[in-house]
Amino acid sequence: MTPGTKKRGIALAATAAAALALSACNGGNGGDPDAVDIAVVLKTTTSPYWLQVVGGVEDAAAEHGVNVTVGGATQETEVQEQIDRIQADLTRQPDVLVVSPTQAEQLEPILQSAVDEGTPVVLLDTNIDGWEGAESFIGTNNLDLGHAVGDFLLEEVGSGQLLVIRGVPGNPSTDNRIDGALEVLDGSDFNVVADLSADSDRAQARAVTADALQANPELDVIFAANDDMALGAIEAVRGAGLDLEDFFIVGVDGTGDAIDSIMAGELDATMAQGAYEMGARSIEEAIRVAGGEDIDSEIAIDTTLVTAENAEEFAASLEEQSAE
Repeated sequence: MTPGTKKRGIALAATAAAALALSACNGGNGGDPDAVDIAVVLKTTTSPYWLQVVGGVEDAAAEHGVNVTVGGATQETEVQEQIDRIQADLTRQPDVLVVSPTQAEQLEPILQSAVDEGTPVVLLDTNIDGWEGAESFIGTNNLDLGHAVGDFLLEEVGSGQLLVIRGVPGNPSTDNRIDGALEVLDGSDFNVVADLSADSDRAQARAVTADALQANPELDVIFAANDDMALGAIEAVRGAGLDLEDFFIVGVDGTGDAIDSIMAGELDATMAQGAYEMGARSIEEAIRVAGGEDIDSEIAIDTTLVTAENAEEFAASLEEQSAE
């Protein structure tokens, strides 16, 4: 399989900015003690995707005049850091706790404790299957996202020697993306030569892809469960002295770096999540919960397939979305 020639565009400046592992913001109300107080604890605040989520959180907080703190671990594998941040936030008794859980089994006890003590919980980006304590889950249906990627690969490529790269082992979001794609591709002309994990980290993805390329010289299609890992795979292909034109590589998230890579003719596509919308919606729904309203138990956020055809338009939509 030789993918078709990739369309090239003019690369825009990267929109992602470095962020502290723990950050805080006010909703534009001067820290009004009478305002709704929302604690947001993400998996991390150090990657482009999560900065888009933070951007949505901050803008919604400012628009609605609520007090919001935002924190996260230094990286998605640091589960205890996230637990520690949740414990610290709960000491001030926020009106609502919004959490993107890193690991369901380890986070569920502290979240159940928060609910038992009277702090409602809203889950963002990642659900905890089987736990009924949350007011709502707001995010992407990642299994459906994976199905869509599988359909896209069948339509655009048709066959190939496939490497799939998962995130942190046990992370349901990234696992569902890969599993959904593999469900669609089962019985097709795609051959899965390796199914590996890279902790949602670019450097680790570069390393596992390099190993996979050595073990499987015919490898020519890569689906990574997030954009950082897809970009790491691109670095590995380059590092092996191979031609990117001979590979078809797809990521997930729709980060600024990924969109730039698509416009540069490197990454073939990303399935963009509505990260900014997700963050903003979590604040809007948390305000309703604080006011005693019932909200939907699941709120789905749409995804967008970004390729060379619509990358420039999508890039323009990202310019105002990432937290600085």
